Amino acid sequence: MSKRLQVYATPEIVVTFDPNICMHSGVCLRGAPEVFDVRRPDWVHAEAAPADEVAAVVGRCPSGALQAVRSGHPPNRVTVSPEVRLSATRNGPLLVQGAVTLTRPDGTAESRSGSFSLCRCGQTQNTPFCDGSHLRVGFKSPR
Repeated sequence: MSKRLQVYATPEIVVTFDPNICMHSGVCLRGAPEVFDVRRPDWVHAEAAPADEVAAVVGRCPSGALQAVRSGHPPNRVTVSPEVRLSATRNGPLLVQGAVTLTRPDGTAESRSGSFSLCRCGQTQNTPFCDGSHLRVGFKSPR
């Protein structure tokens, strides 16, 4: 079952969060705890920091679950290198950076660019993307 896209808007910036592809790395929580705090029901308070700072933290999201658009500015176009980088995180998903064609288990293909994470533990509810299930099941990377 797919969870709905969350939208948090201020006059300066719109932040969106796709819980279906979040790998729960905590980069946002550590990067701007005044903005991102999961103890609140409305966990993103984009007005709590300057829009440039919020956009910078969102830009470091390894899964691409967080996105930001600055008001009055064209959407940031991710400059994608022709090189694709794939890295395994310790006890977590595979991180993909670059432009790729992703073929899903049902055979459908989609073009993706930027950053996203792929499940390695086999427990995700959003195949093939990581949804943070590795934390719940205690997945450990093979040596």
